[in-house]
Amino acid sequence: MLGTYSTELAAAIESLAAHAQDKTSNPFVEAEASDEIRQAQGSILSSVAKIKALVCGPQDLLRHLASQNELLACLRWLGEHQVLACIPLTGTASTRDVAELSAVPETQLRRVVRLMATASFLQEPQPGSIAHTPLSACFVRDPSLLDAALFLAGAAAPTALQMAGGLADVMPFRSVRDGQPKMRRQWRAYLRHASGLLPPEEVAQVLAQLHWSHIDTGEGSTSVVEVGAESVHDCIVQKLSAQYPALRCLVQIHRTKALFGLHPPDLPGATPPGRITITHRAPGSPQPIANAAVYILHLPSEDGAVVGELKVHLEPLRIGNGLLLVLTSRLLPAHGSCVDPDVEADVRSRDLTLSQLLDEGEMDMADLLDQISSVQDGDGRLVVAKQLRSRNGLVVALVVTYQRHSPA
Repeated sequence: MLGTYSTELAAAIESLAAHAQDKTSNPFVEAEASDEIRQAQGSILSSVAKIKALVCGPQDLLRHLASQNELLACLRWLGEHQVLACIPLTGTASTRDVAELSAVPETQLRRVVRLMATASFLQEPQPGSIAHTPLSACFVRDPSLLDAALFLAGAAAPTALQMAGGLADVMPFRSVRDGQPKMRRQWRAYLRHASGLLPPEEVAQVLAQLHWSHIDTGEGSTSVVEVGAESVHDCIVQKLSAQYPALRCLVQIHRTKALFGLHPPDLPGATPPGRITITHRAPGSPQPIANAAVYILHLPSEDGAVVGELKVHLEPLRIGNGLLLVLTSRLLPAHGSCVDPDVEADVRSRDLTLSQLLDEGEMDMADLLDQISSVQDGDGRLVVAKQLRSRNGLVVALVVTYQRHSPA
């Protein structure tokens, strides 16, 4: 087993080196890194995780937890005191000057920097000086990364540690999140950067396995309806329409979440780049678009709402012979089906975080399949025709169609 993983690791490293050799800057932390580089990165991290699972003992686990605990605490300290912004993105700065600008003790700053440097986050090129690394500079260029870290340290981790004493009361977090713009921003940053959710552009890449160029784009018709999106800023059809500009798309924003202000408001009728119309629709309400070629369904989190949404779309699928793409990247994979331990850890960590903070949890894939197969009428039922998977094997979407009953 160890030999297999080491061979996979060597191959992934060679692939990454080949794709990165023409890069003048560090390609491994850049947001615009190519798909090939990201795929090689993922393969390396997956192989390393598998090897660590084989060779690490109990003391190794405890030491890892101890260092990760302090790294998170130090990252929060750096963020709360605005230290990262006081360090130039290029060149070095005096430790004393940064401490004075940030109003923190110089000795404490030096200790924090030296620990963070073990994770390639900040560096001390020479005693008395501080400089950014490519990794730490990302947290300055994209403040939402720091928001995600602050959420982990300030909300997720403290709540998780209360689990031993029983589930915490979820109402305080709901109230704080819904009432404080700062907490809403940090919550969104956590979901985007630290929860393991696939970004919309990666979901769109997986959905591109279908033949979108064959879809009817005639005048007056709606090609694709995205159902239950939380914001047009994160919608899938915006990414798809960039690849297939002929598509006529409609986004139905989840009305409840829009009212809670969990995402920037989107006005009905507004048109982002591309041929996209925006409306609001509550889960379970009738589907006003009955003739779309494809419906992309974001699963609602409310109890019992999934079957309701599936039933709402049975009639349009029966009449129009279209497809329903049920997005599943948030679902818990079947036990043992995830080949990447890091991916499974992300999913199950997110599930526990939702349970601890909101008394919610991610649906199991088996439960969803049962619910889909239960939706039927007198003529036929919904069936899963295909599973669309990402590079790491995670099921990103189920292709659902209406299948008529066989004649007796």
